Amino acid sequence: MRAIAENRQRAAMVLLLTAAVIGFAGNALAVDPVTVSVAVTGDPIPGATVTAKATVTISDGSTLQSIAWTQVSGPTATLSNTTTDTITAVLPGRQVFKEHLIETLEEPPITAAQLPPNVPPPPAEFPGGLQDRFGVVGINPFALEEAGAIGLKITVVTSSGTYDFSSAIHATMPWPTATGNRVVPIGLPVLLHGKLQTSYNWAMTAPTGSTATLTDAAGQSPEFTPDVAGTYAITVTNLADNSTVALNVIAGTWHGVITGQNADGRPVADITCRQCHAPGTPLDQFTPWMASGHAEIFTQNVNTPNGHYTESCTSCHSVGYNKSVANNGFDDAPDFAAMMASGLVTHGDPTNWTSILAQFPASAKLANIQCESCHGPQDGGGHPSLDGARANLSSDMCGTCHGEPLRHSRFQQWQLSGHANYELAGEEGTNTTCGKCHSAQGFLAWEKIGWSATAPITVDWTVDEVHPLTCATCHDPHAVGTTSGNASTNATVRIDGDTPTLMSGYAATDVGRGAICMTCHNGRRGLRNDANFNRADASRAPHVGPQADILMGQNLYFAQTGKRSYHSMIEDSCVTCHMESTPPPPDLSYNLGGTNHTFYASKDICNKCHPTINTNDVQAIVENKMASLQTEIEKALKGAMQAQIRAGNRIDLSGGVVVSAASDIVNVTFLESHGRQAVTVDLASGTTVEGIALNSVKVVPPAGAAKELYAVADPNIAKAGWNLISLHSDASKGVHNPGFVNSALDISLFALKSINAAAGNPAAGGGPGSGAGAVACSSPFVYWAEIAAHLPGVAPTQWRTDMVARNLGSQQAAVRFVLHQPTGNLEGTATIGGGAQQAFEDIVATLGGTNNKGSLEICSDQPLLVLGRIFNQAPTGTYGQFLDGHVADLGLTAGETASLIGLRQEIDRYRTNISVTNGGTIDAQASISLFDTAGNAITNFTITVPAGQVVQDIEPFKARANAPNLGWGFATVTVVSGKNVRTSASVIDAVTGDPTTIPGKQ
Repeated sequence: MRAIAENRQRAAMVLLLTAAVIGFAGNALAVDPVTVSVAVTGDPIPGATVTAKATVTISDGSTLQSIAWTQVSGPTATLSNTTTDTITAVLPGRQVFKEHLIETLEEPPITAAQLPPNVPPPPAEFPGGLQDRFGVVGINPFALEEAGAIGLKITVVTSSGTYDFSSAIHATMPWPTATGNRVVPIGLPVLLHGKLQTSYNWAMTAPTGSTATLTDAAGQSPEFTPDVAGTYAITVTNLADNSTVALNVIAGTWHGVITGQNADGRPVADITCRQCHAPGTPLDQFTPWMASGHAEIFTQNVNTPNGHYTESCTSCHSVGYNKSVANNGFDDAPDFAAMMASGLVTHGDPTNWTSILAQFPASAKLANIQCESCHGPQDGGGHPSLDGARANLSSDMCGTCHGEPLRHSRFQQWQLSGHANYELAGEEGTNTTCGKCHSAQGFLAWEKIGWSATAPITVDWTVDEVHPLTCATCHDPHAVGTTSGNASTNATVRIDGDTPTLMSGYAATDVGRGAICMTCHNGRRGLRNDANFNRADASRAPHVGPQADILMGQNLYFAQTGKRSYHSMIEDSCVTCHMESTPPPPDLSYNLGGTNHTFYASKDICNKCHPTINTNDVQAIVENKMASLQTEIEKALKGAMQAQIRAGNRIDLSGGVVVSAASDIVNVTFLESHGRQAVTVDLASGTTVEGIALNSVKVVPPAGAAKELYAVADPNIAKAGWNLISLHSDASKGVHNPGFVNSALDISLFALKSINAAAGNPAAGGGPGSGAGAVACSSPFVYWAEIAAHLPGVAPTQWRTDMVARNLGSQQAAVRFVLHQPTGNLEGTATIGGGAQQAFEDIVATLGGTNNKGSLEICSDQPLLVLGRIFNQAPTGTYGQFLDGHVADLGLTAGETASLIGLRQEIDRYRTNISVTNGGTIDAQASISLFDTAGNAITNFTITVPAGQVVQDIEPFKARANAPNLGWGFATVTVVSGKNVRTSASVIDAVTGDPTTIPGKQ
C-alpha cells in the first residue's frame, strides 16, 4: 500500500506541474495576465472520488468574475461544483478504463494535427495499433498515460477577458506495462484480447494452489492476476472457424543474472546460465549482450557525474521493478532499500557501479536490462519455453521502455511509419517471396538463407501470427552497440555497408546503415534497363518502393545506368536524411532528440547541405515532366490500340469488353495495378473499364492467336511506363538522384512524343513495325508499298520501280517481297546486313515480272525503313516519283476518309491516276468523289479492291467525270468496308512523262 500511495502522490505532483506549465491564456502577454495551477487530492484509482483545486493568479490587476470546468477528453468522469475553484470528480470504474485503454492501443498515438508536415496522417483504419487477434495485450507507458488521462478545460473570466487552460486528472491505471509475451510476473494483472466477434467463452485452468480467476470472461478483453508460479491454460472459441484457441500463460518470479564485471567494466552473467548459453555455441546470447547498451544503461547512469538519475528511472533500467507487488524484482532485493539510501544511485560517480556490485550484490544481480526484461521471469516454468511463449517479434516488447513519453517514444514513431502496417503484413507476409520484406518473421528467415534474391523462405507462421517490420527486424536486440540518437551512434542493424545482391539485380556498396533499407526498398524485378529489356514481360511494373534503384542509378530505361547519386555516398545514405537529419515528431520526442523512427524525411533537410536550393526547386521540375510523360504515354497507348483496330484487329480489354471500332476508345488513363503497368479505358458507350493490367489487354486478329498489346506496340511505350511508375513509387520526385531522374524523363518524353507525332502520319517510311497488318507475311515486321510496276505506259513511257530498304537491326535481315496482283503473286527473297541499306532495282522484274503491276508487301525479321521510286524510263532518261513504304497495320478503316489534293487533268498537258491499295485480308470497298477546284462535286463512284491488291483508276476525271480539260481538282476517298486501306494519286506531265506522287491527307 505504501508503494501504491507513493506512485499516486507522484502522479498528483506531475499533474500540478503539468497544469502550471501548460496553462496559458489565449491572449497571453509577455507576462501572462492570468495563470492557473491545479492540485489533485485523493487516490486517482478507477472508481475513486478525487478533488481538483484550481489556484488562479491574476497579474494584470483585473478581478475574477467566474471559473468553469469541463471535461474534454478521456473516459467520462462525473464532475460536480464545476463553477467553483474546486471540483469533485468521480472517476469511472475499472471496466471503463480498460475499454478506453484497449481503444487507445488500437488508435494512432497522436492526432493528425500533431503530426509534422513530413509525416502523412495514418489511414482511418489504423494498421499499426492493437490487432484483431487472440493473445496477451502488449501495453506501453504512453498508452497507459493516455488512457488514464481525464482531460479538463478550465475557463477563467476576469474583468480583462476570458482565458482557457488545459489540465488533466491522471488516473493510476491498475495494469502494468507488458511485452505481449505469454511469460509474465506473478502479482500483476494480465490483460487478454480476442478477435472481434459476437460472443466469447474465455476459460482458464490455473495451476495448483492458485485462486486466480478470469474476469470479464464473456467480453473481448478479459483479465486475470496470476498468484502462483506455473502455467495458466486459457482457451476461447474462435467463431470464425469454430476452433479452440489455446493460450498458455506462464507466470513466475524474477531471477537476475549479473554477478560481477569484467576488466572492461562490462557485466558478467551467472555461471549457471552460461552452462547452456556458452560462448561459441548457437545459444550464446550473453557475449553480444554484454557489449550492448542494454547491459549498461543502469551502470552508465549511476556512474555519470552530475547525473539526474532517480529511482523512477529504474522501472525500465532494471529487472522487475514494480513497487505494487513482491515478485523478486529489483525493488524486492533484500539490499535494495540500503542501496537507495546509500546515494550510489542518485549521486553519480565513475566508481558507483563497482561499489554497488560489492556492497549490494542482490540488487546488482537485477540491474540493467537483462534477458528477463524482454523474455519474462525465469523462475516459474517459463524458461526454457519451446512454444514461443518467451519469444515475440512484436514491437510491443520494445515499446514497454521505448514507448515512454516523452524521452523514449520510438515505438510510437514506428507506429506512424509504413513499417507498422499489420494489414499489409497479413496480405503479403506469409508468402514465401513477399514475406521476406513484408514480415518480421520473413526477414529473419531470409537472413538465415543468406539473403538469396531467388530462393524462397520457409513460412511456418500464420496470418494471425505475422508481424510487420518491427524493431527486431532491423535491430538484433542482442547485438553490440551502446549509443544511439546522436552523431556518435554505434547502434547496429542487421545489414550494414554493402547490400546482398538485391532482387532488382545488383548490389549497393558503401551505403552504411542504409544497406538494410535498400535490401527491401528496390524494384525487385531484376535488372530493367535498355540492355535487359524483355518484350515478353514488358508490361511488368516495378515493385512499390524502388528508392534504392533511383539512389544507385539503376533500373530506369533511356538513362546511363550505374550513375549513383551523391546522396548515396553520404555516410549511412538513407538513414542520414530520413532518420538522423530529420527530427522526430515534437509530441513524440524530448526536445526533438533521438533518431526519427517515422522514417519520413523532412523537406527542410536539403537546406542543411544546399543552402541555396530547396526541395521544391528539384521536385517542381520533375513533377511537371512526370505529368507530361503521363499524358504522352496515354496518347501512345490510345494510338496503339486504335492502330490495331484500324489494321483489322480487335482489342480485348481483359476478357470483359471487346472493342472493334477505333472511335469507341475515348480516353486511356495509365496507372499501375498489382505489379503491372495498367490502364483504365473510357469507351464511347459511357462504359469505363478500370485498372486492366496491360498483359491482359489483347490484340485479337481475325484469325490466329491473340497477342498482348505490348507485344506489338512500340517498346518505348513500355519503357517509358516503367520509368514513370518507378519515379512515382520512389516518391522523392527526383531528390534521390536528380541527374539520373531528369535524364530518364527527358529521353522518355522525346521517345513518346516521337511515337505520337508519327501516329499523325501513320509510320510513313517504315519503322519498328508490329507484325500486324499482314496478308502474306508471317514475320514480325511487315510493310506495304502501295504500287509497284514493270509495264509500258502511254507511249513512249515505260514504268519501272526501284525499292530501297535499310535494316534498323544489328542482325542480318531476311526479307521477302510479295507482289500482289490479280493474275497471281510474284515472290522473292533477299538478305540485308545489320545496319545496312540495300537497293532492289526494278523490283518487279527481279521478282520475275515482265508486264506486271501490283501492291508490294515486304516481310522482314528485322525492323526496316522502306521507300522506293516508281519512274518513267524514256530514251532521254528517267522521270520518277516518290514511292513510300508504310508500317503495315496503320491504314484507313471503314468510315475514314482521305483527301487527294492538287490533282490536274488537262488535254495534252497533265493526267491524274488514283490508286487504292488494300492491305487487309478481306475485300475492301472505297467510295471516290471527284471535285473541281471550287469544291463542286462532279462525280462519285465506288471501287472494290481485292485483299492485298491495288486498283489504279486511270484518269478518272476524264473517264468517269467526262472532264478531260478540268484543270485543277481534288478527290476524296472514303473506305466503305475493309481495313488497312491506303490511297494516293499520281499527276503525270503528258509532255515529259514526269510523274508526281500525291499522298492521301487526313
